[in-house]
Formats: sequence, structure tokens, C-alpha cells
Amino acid sequence: MQLAELFTTCEQLQHAGKTEDALHTYKTWLDASTDPNRFMGWFNYGSLLQSTGNTQAAEVAYRECLGVKPRFPQALINLGLTLEKLGKRDEALQQWASLVSQRYLQDAPPSDMITMALNHIGRVQEELKQYDLAEQALEQSLAIDPKQVPALQHWIHIRQKSCAWPVYKPLPNITPNAMLMATSPLAMLALTDDPVQQLLTAFAFVERTYSFKQEFLCAGRQYHHARKRIGFVSGDLCVHAVGLLLAELIEGIDRTTNEVVAYDFSPEDGTAHRARLKAAFDHVRFIHTLTDRQVAEQILADEIDVLIDLHGLSSGARPGIFALHPAPKQGTYLGFIGTTGMPWFDFVITDKYALPEELARYFTEKPLYVEVCFIPLTRDETPVREASRSEFGLSDDAFVMAAFGNVYKITPEMFATWMELLKEIPRGVLWIIDDNPTTTANLKAHATAANADLSRIQFTPRTTHIEYKAKLSLADVFLDTFPYNCGSTANDVVQAGVPIVTMSGRTMVSRMGGSILEAIGKSADLIAHTYSEYKEKIKALSEIKVTQSYYPSLGNPWKFPI
Repeated sequence: MQLAELFTTCEQLQHAGKTEDALHTYKTWLDASTDPNRFMGWFNYGSLLQSTGNTQAAEVAYRECLGVKPRFPQALINLGLTLEKLGKRDEALQQWASLVSQRYLQDAPPSDMITMALNHIGRVQEELKQYDLAEQALEQSLAIDPKQVPALQHWIHIRQKSCAWPVYKPLPNITPNAMLMATSPLAMLALTDDPVQQLLTAFAFVERTYSFKQEFLCAGRQYHHARKRIGFVSGDLCVHAVGLLLAELIEGIDRTTNEVVAYDFSPEDGTAHRARLKAAFDHVRFIHTLTDRQVAEQILADEIDVLIDLHGLSSGARPGIFALHPAPKQGTYLGFIGTTGMPWFDFVITDKYALPEELARYFTEKPLYVEVCFIPLTRDETPVREASRSEFGLSDDAFVMAAFGNVYKITPEMFATWMELLKEIPRGVLWIIDDNPTTTANLKAHATAANADLSRIQFTPRTTHIEYKAKLSLADVFLDTFPYNCGSTANDVVQAGVPIVTMSGRTMVSRMGGSILEAIGKSADLIAHTYSEYKEKIKALSEIKVTQSYYPSLGNPWKFPI
């Protein structure tokens, strides 16, 4: 059998659903072949093994391929992906680096292969929190092909995570407008409180990312259930910011009038919280292995009245389910604090502080208002460990300003304000997350440039949730970020009884902290609208000593609006 005949035979077997027969045919032929082009057979065999989930065998096949043709670029790419899946990320990086190293040879691989390898390097280096190396890889890729929007999008967000300012650093052959248009919606939430820009960014992202053809599976259907059926679609029903806020909310939905169903593709993290979330729903449909259409058909069969997405434009979203319109009413909530720009969402759950009526015109979704804060004030059952400042290297007489939010939310303007506070509050100490070496080094450099006293900036590593809560209890004030306010972290701060000073702007995400404080009656003390006002409220707190919870007794007045 010739190589071309082998490909035809195996392709026919695959189309007939006889994958095992195709694999057997490949292996039998390859074991007996001395054809100099057999590397293509090994590659196809490896690809088929990879598609069936037999990752270890795929690795062997790709190595056999490279044994015949060592510089075959497609095999180097796929072997790297296979090694990554097997948890061998360093080896994966080596395979892609070996491909990149060939770019200056006379018979160099195609440029798209080189950029693909560089983009994979950037992605894995980001996962390893080696942001400087990730940024370098992506810059090399963009130098080869500046029109790669996904690579540019990735590069921008890495610079945010690195606190490498300005975020929009000039790059050859890439215009400022191209950078602006390539920015992801999540990144834009932290870059500006301009509601027009956030809406345009959402539109641009949806247009270039999703090509779903809308269908209306539930068209003409009218249900008359004794209890309204509410479905939630999420991959974050676990120890995740969304999942941590959601448990008490789901448990509190009135079951006399509502029935609650989860369409769940969350990781099984083995935690008690994951178990609690699954138990909170009346029914849980596990959809990890189902296609968007299969999920939509299940939702249709369940006769869901209202379907709620918990991702929006955040990572892991499955908008293809909603594009099929399997429920009469569809909305978004909590996972993405901004407009999605997606036409298949009818509403967004919010409140009138977070999204006042004058700002609702910048949302494609109609606001569905709750009576109080749209973020439920959730009580965390994790015990609080008694801790002392000394074990974290903090002085008892210091005024400790904690900033434990995600580092990509820190902007140059906000960090400059924090540096001014250190100069203006003699006892002030900035207690900030040591997220990764690149970001910490950049923040120290920014502090030095601002003539700040580095000895009064304490970096603390990320720890367990119990340790995190212990740290929170030791702070005198929590510093919210702007324009991307803290959400679940702000809830934790409030529950810890620590005052949080926030700044409210013109976008829903920049009014999230204010929404929480408005709900508990602390808007006048803790909500600022300018950097100057933000500073003054923190300085006022430095002149008093909070010896007990800063807040009144916290109930949970939140009621689900559907």
C-alpha cells in the first residue's frame, strides 16, 4: 500500500466511524514501512491518537515522526501540545523553542508555524507567571506578523498583569488604534471608565471571536409551570470568585415559586464549597462533554423559563448555547461586570447604584434591578485564624493599607495615589500582593521612580483562604482599585469588618464597590469620586482607630429578582 492509499483508506474508515480500525491500519503500515515520507503517516497517526485522547501514544507517534524528519514544524507544534497536556510544560517549551530557532535558516519553516510556536510559548509562560518571558515571546511573534489580533490582545493583558506601564507600549507596525481595537473586554474594564469605549470593545470582541448563527429553538413556546424554572450556566461552580458569592444566593431562592437548575461544566475541585454549590440546586446537569447544541436541546427539554449566564465575556464562556435561544428569557449576571454586546441576552442583573438609568444606554442588555446591591453580601463559613501583625512583619502602630485585589486592576494613576498616601501618612504601610516576580519588580521600580520609601511597602505572597482572611483582619483599611473595583474581595473585606475606600466612576464595574457600601449605609464615609477625595477619606481613617467592626450588624437583604 502506498502512502496516498494509506491516507485514503484511513480517512474512509474515520468517516465510517471506525476509528480503531483506522488506527490499526496506520500502525500496521508504519511498523512495516521504510518509505522516506512515512513521517507524514506518523504525524497523521499521532493526530488521530491525540483526537481520541490517547495522549501518551500520540507523544510516541510524534517522536517517531521527528525521528524521520527532525525539523517537521507541524510535528514540533503538536508534540509540544501533547507534552503540555501530559504536564511536561518545560519539555513543551523546548519543542516550540527548537522550532523558533530555525527561523533564520535558509530553509526556515513557514512564518505562521514560527508565530504559532511563539504564541504557545507566550501562553505557557503566562500560565507559569513568567510574564517577562511571555511578553518577549509575543513581541517576537508580532514582529513577524503585526496583524495577529489574538496575539496582540494577549500581549496587552500580560502587560496589565505585569504592571508594565504604559500598557500600550509602542510596537513596530502596530498603530495605537489597532492596540485599542485588540484589547479584550476584560482588560478594558481595568483601563478606562468610559462606558462608550467598553461598549465598543465588547462589540469588536464579539464580532471577531464569535461567528454563531442565531437560532430560536424556543420560538413560540409559552410555559405555564407552577414554579418558574430558572437555569444557570456556569463553569465556575467551585472555589472561584463567582462560585464563592453564589452559594448562599442559590440557597436563598424561594422554592415555593421557583425551581433552580444548574448546567454545570465546573472542575471537580473536591472542596466542601463545590459540594455545597451542587446541593444548593434542585437539579444539576453536567455538561462538560456536551456540545453547545446538545446543551441547548437539554435546556429546551427541561422547559427552562429563564436562563442565566454566569460568564459573560469572561474566560470559559459558552455563548454558543445562548445563541440558540433555548429559553424564552436569557440574561447575564456576575461573571462579567459590563455589557457583553451579545444580541442573545435580554437582560443583565444589576442595581440602580451600579448601573444608574443614565448609564443603562451603554448596555445592550436591559437592566433587571435588584432592590439592593447586585453582589450578594455572602457570609463566608471559613474560620478566621487569630493572627498578629508581627508574624507578617508589620508594626502594631503602623496604619496598614491592604491591597489584595488582582494586580492587573492596578493602574498608574491609582498606584501614584498610593505612593502619595505613603508620603502623607507618616505611619502608613502599603501591604500588597506579591503575585509574581515580574510584577513585583515593576511595582518596586514604579515606587522608586515616585521617590517612595520601599521599606514601607510590604509584599505578601498569595496563600490559603484561611491565611488570606487572617491577613484581612489585620488591616486598618482596604484600598479598592479603579476603574475595576473589587467584587468578591470587597465582600470579604466587609465581612472582616475592615473599612474599604472605593472610587465610583461611569461604568458598572467602577461602581461595584460603591454599590456594596451604599447597601450597608457607608456611602458617605467610604465612596470617593476623584483621586483627591479618595486620598482624603483614607487619611481621615488614619486619624482614628477602628477597634471593632467598622460596619453595623450585617444582614443579607438580597433577594433574587426573578
